Amino acid sequence: MSAPVVLRSEPDFTESFEPFQERLAETISWCLRAVKLGPFGTALRTMAYVPPPSLPWPDTVRAVAEARLKILGRSWRRTLDPLGGGELLTYRTRHPGSGGGARDASEGYFDGRDIPPWDTWVAWIEELDRQYLVCWVPPEAMAVAAAGIGVAEGSLAWLAASENPVLGRLKR
Repeated sequence: MSAPVVLRSEPDFTESFEPFQERLAETISWCLRAVKLGPFGTALRTMAYVPPPSLPWPDTVRAVAEARLKILGRSWRRTLDPLGGGELLTYRTRHPGSGGGARDASEGYFDGRDIPPWDTWVAWIEELDRQYLVCWVPPEAMAVAAAGIGVAEGSLAWLAASENPVLGRLKR
């Protein structure tokens, strides 16, 4: 079986994987601070940059990342581990959700449509047969995220458990 081909991504990593790695590092830096502020469902949904309504997914992901970076400024540092001790997951937007089951199982980490907290959003990827959001899960939230994934297997999955073009390019 051949590897999936990325048709479009935000950030665009068709020429270089550096934009993805940079966005991931920014996301990790932000989330490692935010996760200490309270319950994951609220601590990782910064109200200063709520996703804009009715934009296409790539534009929404870009808007969230740009707003997060503007607030983060130059005060962030890369972790030694490219994944900051956490893991990447995918959210398939066109797959039927769990009907709120992921929200309940994850203690609010996922919302009622199985969407991960927007502070954790890293990239949007479109392939021939699927489109998905790539998110970073902080180490502190691994257990609740796993519980949500367990009841929403169609819409949520660990990136490491799927055939994915990002995996092969991500240096661990």
